[in-house]
Amino acid sequence: MFEEATSIIIMEAIDIKRKISALWKDTFHESEAYINLIFDQYFDPSWVEFESDGPEIIGALLGIPYEFGGTEGRIRGLYLCGLATKPKRRSEGVMTRLLDRINEKARNAGFAFTFLIPRTERLVRYFAYHGYVKAFYRCQENYTSLHSFKDEFEVMLDQQKDKVADLKRRYYTTIHGYVVDEATAPEEMEQILTFLESQEAGEGDMELMHTKTDFRHAVNLVKVRGGHVYYAKTSQGTVTAVAFTSLVDRSRVDIERLYSADQCSTYRLLDYIKHAEPDAGIRVYVNPVRSEYRNLAEVHGMARILNLSEILKFQANWLRDLKYSILVNERSGQVERYDIRNGNMKHRSIEVGSEEYDPTKTVISLRDMSSVLFRRPDTGSLITEAFGMPSVGGYISLLPE
Repeated sequence: MFEEATSIIIMEAIDIKRKISALWKDTFHESEAYINLIFDQYFDPSWVEFESDGPEIIGALLGIPYEFGGTEGRIRGLYLCGLATKPKRRSEGVMTRLLDRINEKARNAGFAFTFLIPRTERLVRYFAYHGYVKAFYRCQENYTSLHSFKDEFEVMLDQQKDKVADLKRRYYTTIHGYVVDEATAPEEMEQILTFLESQEAGEGDMELMHTKTDFRHAVNLVKVRGGHVYYAKTSQGTVTAVAFTSLVDRSRVDIERLYSADQCSTYRLLDYIKHAEPDAGIRVYVNPVRSEYRNLAEVHGMARILNLSEILKFQANWLRDLKYSILVNERSGQVERYDIRNGNMKHRSIEVGSEEYDPTKTVISLRDMSSVLFRRPDTGSLITEAFGMPSVGGYISLLPE
């Protein structure tokens, strides 16, 4: 009896997977290989929401769990992708119901927020209407097809002391570039994945953390879309840099993420990529926190907070000298008071109209609080001065879109 019920559940999951896959192909016009790979790597019935009309699925979305943070603590976010509704069934509230259900499910499972990547300004406005705020940003560093990274490296060395410059120049010559392909040995691939994992291990801000499995999935997605994963290693066989790239109309190489152990490896790998695509310009996407062009950061993702307490607890643990108190209106009839001091966060609810409630105190909405926390890293100095509250500095990369 149990085996029969299990088989029915499995058959239902296979049927749902097939129908959602067909919906995605009709909606996003991606290659069959890419969509099949997404389902093979990420499909989990527990995190799928869909709506059907008889045998037909008219709307669906997929959730993928991720962790953010580093050695100082982690926080969980649920990534939403593949949000699709059949064209003839749009404006019927299908996606509204799916978003409500997945957010309630994520909240009950302990996720601090859900997040997504809107492709257009119209979608930014749409998701803003559903409680999402601009939350994740990235900067561009653009180089023309004539740019020489080797020359730029030499200019950088000219500004340093002779002994230091000489050591870096000699180290640079020991680094060589490669591309991940069918000839890449399993042992080499494992070393690349271990390097990538180690590069993220020390992050402390709210940056998306990838597991080895996530990185392996990212490699597969890049390859199925016609891109390349390049890497650098020394003559001794140590991996020192990895870049995930895509080619845009053969006129530009986009580097979605570049991991590097040192400056020499960064320049050496960029030089190798430039020689691999000599007629293309190069665009490197970087975390605004680590860019001198952070004032030009563009919106890359949006988030909807489900558990503010968890986010503030994470922030307090990460920035231990942080000190501020704030009142937030999260639900009708009460306000939430949060006190952040010395690496700790204390929270209590205050009933409106109670003796403790002070109507003269400033109370902000959860939406406004979300916008303040997730604001672009270079903005909000007045907010920081007024509340003592910095941006969480969130960053996302290497996600299926």
